[in-house]
Amino acid sequence: MAIAQSDASVIESVERIRAADPDDMLGRIKDLPKQVRDAWAIASKASLPPAYGDVRNVVVAGMGGSAIGGDLAAALLADELKVPMTVHRDYGLPAYVGRDSLVIASSYSGNTEETLSAFEDARKRGAKVLVLTTGGKIAELGRASNFPVVTFSYKAQPRAALGYSLGLVLGVLTRLGFVRDLADDIEAALSDLGRLEERVHEGARTNDAKKLALELHGRIPFAYGAGVMGVMARRVKGQWNENAKNWSAFDVMSELNHNAVVGFPNPPIAREALVVLFLRSDRDNPRHKLRFEVTRELLDRAQIAHKTLQFRGQNVLSEVLQLVYFTDYVSFYLALLNGADPSQVKSIDYLKDRLAKGA
Repeated sequence: MAIAQSDASVIESVERIRAADPDDMLGRIKDLPKQVRDAWAIASKASLPPAYGDVRNVVVAGMGGSAIGGDLAAALLADELKVPMTVHRDYGLPAYVGRDSLVIASSYSGNTEETLSAFEDARKRGAKVLVLTTGGKIAELGRASNFPVVTFSYKAQPRAALGYSLGLVLGVLTRLGFVRDLADDIEAALSDLGRLEERVHEGARTNDAKKLALELHGRIPFAYGAGVMGVMARRVKGQWNENAKNWSAFDVMSELNHNAVVGFPNPPIAREALVVLFLRSDRDNPRHKLRFEVTRELLDRAQIAHKTLQFRGQNVLSEVLQLVYFTDYVSFYLALLNGADPSQVKSIDYLKDRLAKGA
């Protein structure tokens, strides 16, 4: 489903790209390494009560871009976390949360109503509460309750501050002793990330991100991943929605092998409308590797287009950050191809306004 050359011109020159990006989403995407480094430094200096490391479970309460950092952290550290860690995207909190729980209330704006609801539940139940935010109501409430409030200053859409939502959670978990010191992992990952910039920035002569955006334009991407790349699939889906203003979906291996594969043949329009993105890792479970191969064969039988995205890195955090960086660029270029402003989210603004006014 190729697009006309005239349509593609908006992503061909640096001048056209910047003119179509008035709020500088591109600058926020480029800041990912800086965000991670800054977040790690902030967490390293934060004043955290030692008692916060003595809990039975950790819950990150957040929505959207503020929640995905918790998801990625939990998946990255699944093999070494000393207590269960979950992410709660809703009002209130699960019944098991109580005095032996650490609730990390993550809200970029500080005014997310679901996260404020979870905060209030955590306070009432006597949970240990830690606030991660730029400010807003949750910062005020946290300080009023004498909870530690870790703040950062960065002007962006929440989804464009992933380096903070991830880096702060990783830093807090390290500081409280739930995992080993991750400083070396972060330095290695950022070193790998620096080399990727040369291939995807707006002025790169051979630009893999622009090429993929052109291939995906006019299609609905389904992102598939396993383990931590399953979380990345959710991130990719969200970036296609919010940045590119584009339909998208995600699914997770192995579960998709127990249902999604049966639906590949129909409806026939899927052959033109869809493309599956396999988000892969060198560290995929061997059985997952085989499952991806068989799934690829089934997609070929159904004549559904697919592509594999994979980046080699010194550790799994490096693979994740490179994939975040690359797919964020792709979603940005796709926004321009769709004639959309990559920063604005008018549908969400409309929804918040309606909610504020009531039904």
